Amino acid sequence: MISRIRGKLISAGESRAELKCGFVTYELMIPGYLAAELASQLDEPVEFFTLEYLEGAGGNQPIPRMVGFGSETEREFFETLISVPGIGVRTGLRALQIHPSRFAQIIDANEPALLAELPGIGKRSAERIIGELKDKVGKFVSGAGERPMALGEEELTAVAVLIGLGLRRGEAEGIVKKLKARGIKESDELVQTALRERGRKAAEVVR
Repeated sequence: MISRIRGKLISAGESRAELKCGFVTYELMIPGYLAAELASQLDEPVEFFTLEYLEGAGGNQPIPRMVGFGSETEREFFETLISVPGIGVRTGLRALQIHPSRFAQIIDANEPALLAELPGIGKRSAERIIGELKDKVGKFVSGAGERPMALGEEELTAVAVLIGLGLRRGEAEGIVKKLKARGIKESDELVQTALRERGRKAAEVVR
């Protein structure tokens, strides 16, 4: 099973993206919230966190599909969402026009009317989602409203260096995304700034 895939992004639409990996081009289904960010990443190396499933598995010729997300947390939220009875992969992808952290915030705040406004989610589905997931989405709520950000070649290099220096992957990716949002793009500068700011925070804790 493919859990991650990295290559050159050659197209990105509302629901699909194409990723060229060597001589092979993969088509991935993507949620709506990720499409806008990917539009600015065309012709750049990007990494997706993926899950695979068979579409139409009950028929004679099931079609293998791959779904891509910008982080492990986003993929985990999607898997949690489609665990709700009646919410399949296609429905879940249509509904995710907003970032998973915002989606989780709405569930946590018990606001079915807001969920019902999302594509493919009616009143009954919204109530069912909240009933099933109300106590399961707390870990996804932090960072609600933040714009998802795919990592390019320079950022992925910086993440790898930071992991090699002892940071956890989630911590390294979080720091790099924040620095990228501030306009820092070169891998060397990303690493140096990340270490400098992390060292400053550690010193403040000690004091």
